[in-house]
Amino acid sequence: MTSVMRKAFGGRGGLARLLGALVLVGTAASQHPNPSFSRVQRIDIFSALFPNWRFFAPEPAQHDYHITYRVLDAAGEASPWRLVEVIAGRTPWQIAWFPGRRPEKAIFDICSELISTLDRGFAEIVKLPSYKMLREFIRKEVRSAGLGEVRGFQFALARHTGYDESSDPEIIFVSPYTPMVDAARTAPTGTAR
Repeated sequence: MTSVMRKAFGGRGGLARLLGALVLVGTAASQHPNPSFSRVQRIDIFSALFPNWRFFAPEPAQHDYHITYRVLDAAGEASPWRLVEVIAGRTPWQIAWFPGRRPEKAIFDICSELISTLDRGFAEIVKLPSYKMLREFIRKEVRSAGLGEVRGFQFALARHTGYDESSDPEIIFVSPYTPMVDAARTAPTGTAR
């Protein structure tokens, strides 16, 4: 073993090979999710030696969000729940170029924010920008679905494990009824003199 080590790290450039090997092993160890491997990163106080390739996803998502909605028609009848197709199928080309992923990521982030604030109750949740964006996204979906005259809608968020079909989706949020016409947009903005 020592002769192999001397051959690999001895002689001209041996120190550079040794340092390179240490950085490679340290980088690989710092990527491991087990907290005991984080000791390697504590050595690197400036985060310059051991890059963390999990920068954009330090805690990777382990589920998808599904959005469903139902509408209230002119007669006051509620429709069955409809799934909003947010997640597109993957193709090999998307490894290099996938701008269509941005809307999926936006919906995921909005849903994550809403879920983190569920303990505040509906009165506070409906004031959040994330709720308003999701509500308007659903309003647009309802309008583009060509369902005829619609008085309002309701939407629900479900969490699912993605491609793992062994578990059923878990309903985690159901919105209050939302009129199709936004009252704030139709209200007069000023008074005539």
